[in-house]
Amino acid sequence: MLLLWNFFQPPRVNTPPFTINDALILFWRTVRDFMKDTASGLPYIIVGVFVFLLFWLLAKGIKKVISKLVIRSHTIDSTLANLVSRIVSTLITIIGFLVACVVMFPSFKPVDIIAGLGVTSVAIGFAFKDILQNFFAGILILWRRPFKVGDQIRVKEFEGTVEEINTRSTRLKTYDGERSILPNGDVYTSSILVRTAYPKRRVKFVVGIGYSDSIEEARSIIYGVLNGIAGVLKEPGPWVYVTELAGSSVNLTVYFWVESQQANVLKVSDQVVTGIKLALDKASIDMPYPHTVVLLDNQPDGSVLSQSPVKLNVADHVNGRSTNNPQETR
Repeated sequence: MLLLWNFFQPPRVNTPPFTINDALILFWRTVRDFMKDTASGLPYIIVGVFVFLLFWLLAKGIKKVISKLVIRSHTIDSTLANLVSRIVSTLITIIGFLVACVVMFPSFKPVDIIAGLGVTSVAIGFAFKDILQNFFAGILILWRRPFKVGDQIRVKEFEGTVEEINTRSTRLKTYDGERSILPNGDVYTSSILVRTAYPKRRVKFVVGIGYSDSIEEARSIIYGVLNGIAGVLKEPGPWVYVTELAGSSVNLTVYFWVESQQANVLKVSDQVVTGIKLALDKASIDMPYPHTVVLLDNQPDGSVLSQSPVKLNVADHVNGRSTNNPQETR
C-alpha cells in the first residue's frame, strides 16, 4: 500500500527561493512589455483621439445650427429645441466615442454593448415608467404646443396661468396666487380648456323680466348699457335673445365679447351686470324671482292643516289665476 501511495504522488521539484533580484527582473519585463505594446498601439490611440474630437466638434456645431434655425423659424418651442439639440449632440458624441474605441482597440465590439443595453433598457423602462411617461408627454406637449407659456388654461380642477413647461411637468400660477405642478402625463391625457387660445372671448348671462314688461324696451336698455361700456368689444357686437318663457319670468340671454384674459373678463362682466341691473330698475322693469305660496285648509274639527308649499306661476297670476292646481282654488 505504501508503494502504491508513493506511486500516485506528484514528483517533488526543488525550486529555488524567489529573491529580490527575480522580482526586479519580473517588474522590468512587465514595464518593457507594456511600453512596447503602447509604442506599437500609439498611432491607433492618436487616430482614435482625433476621431473622437472630430465627432465632438461635429456635435457642438449641429447643436448651434439647430438653435439658430429654431430662433429664426419660431415654429418649435425653445425648450423643445434645446432638448432636441442636446439629445442629438449627445448621440453624436456617443457614436464618436464608440468609433474611437474601435480604432484604438480593434478587438472592441460595440455590438456587445448594444445587446447588453437592450436587455437593461427593459428593466429601466419598468422601473422608471412614470418618469418616462412624463418625459415623452412633455416632448409631445412642447412639439404640438396645445398651449404655451403665458396662456390661461384649465386642467381638471386646476386653473391658472402657465408659468413653465419642461420635460417633466407643467407649472401653473392659479388665480389665487398659488403654484400648481402638474405631471405632463396627466396634462397630455386630460381635457384642457385654453381660455386665452384666441384674443377674444364670449361671455353670456341670463336676465329675467316680468311677463307684463316690454321685451323690446328691456332689450333696448340692455343694448344701451353694453354700448356704453368700454370693455365690451364692438366687433363682434353684442346681442340679446329671448331664450325661455320661464315659470316666473321672460328670460333674455345677453351675449358680448371681451378680451380673453380672465381678469378682464371678470371686470367687464361686473360692469355689465351692474349696469343692466341699475338701468332696468331705473326704467321700472321688473326682474321677478320665483314665489312660493302656502295654502291653509280648515278641517271639520276646526284645526288647520298646512299644505305643502307650491310655486306661484307669475304667468297665471297675470292672467287672473292664483294657481294651476284646481283642487287648491276652492
